[in-house]
Amino acid sequence: MSSIIAMPINEDGVVVVDRKLLGNEVESKARCADTACTAAAPAPPATAAAPTSMPELLQALQRAIDEEKATGQVAINAVDQTPESAARLSARVQALLSAYTSSNSGDWRRYAMFNDIHYVRNLVDANEDFELIVLCWKRGQVSRVHNHANAHCWLAVLDGEMRETQFQRASAPPGCPAPAASEHDGSTVYVEPTQVSDMRVGDAGYINDSMALHNVGCCMPALAAGEEGPEGGVTLHCYAPPIRRVKIYEDSKVTERVPGYYSKGGVRV
Repeated sequence: MSSIIAMPINEDGVVVVDRKLLGNEVESKARCADTACTAAAPAPPATAAAPTSMPELLQALQRAIDEEKATGQVAINAVDQTPESAARLSARVQALLSAYTSSNSGDWRRYAMFNDIHYVRNLVDANEDFELIVLCWKRGQVSRVHNHANAHCWLAVLDGEMRETQFQRASAPPGCPAPAASEHDGSTVYVEPTQVSDMRVGDAGYINDSMALHNVGCCMPALAAGEEGPEGGVTLHCYAPPIRRVKIYEDSKVTERVPGYYSKGGVRV
């Protein structure tokens, strides 16, 4: 049974991480194309230009959702869509994110704000359909195990090297209380790591609550004295719909939190 290290959330709603956690659970054995979350993204539709700027990406994401709604999907989320609709949208969004992150346009850098203590969430834009966020991770920073509140979660790497660990709920260890019949804030839930994937620039993937829980972090080693290199990892996340409440899994307990932003539109909040 894995042991998850407790990490508090500060007043901005960002997670304070323990650098020792990353890599302690499972050795990375698979590149992104071999995993469910980080499956290789298909090419964008031939009729759609690959986005090379953040405004183009936002427009393309909205168009993808609007066109899926036009097929009769009343709600765009990981629960209410038909499997065919969800798969079609997921392939399209992964392709868009992969195209943008591979374009080397660099206009995402205006949103890339780091914090020495914890990874941070920098909001690019949001509406009732989706939110697009640039997450910045200094070397060794990692999120806690969490869910996605029945939203679609797409992620892609803009800079650096990242690692995703997926978790599944587990039975109670010998001598420990049984897991809660239904999850709520403070209930007992055990999780264990089941899959590890490394991601690099241009890689894109998808996950939702029916697939797994996960954590994500920057797996790049600390720079030696005088060594030059990227400050850390930068990832681009699209959630549809926006996530208003998230469950954190640590110390065999569930904690519900409202996720916050470190910056909005390139301005520190």
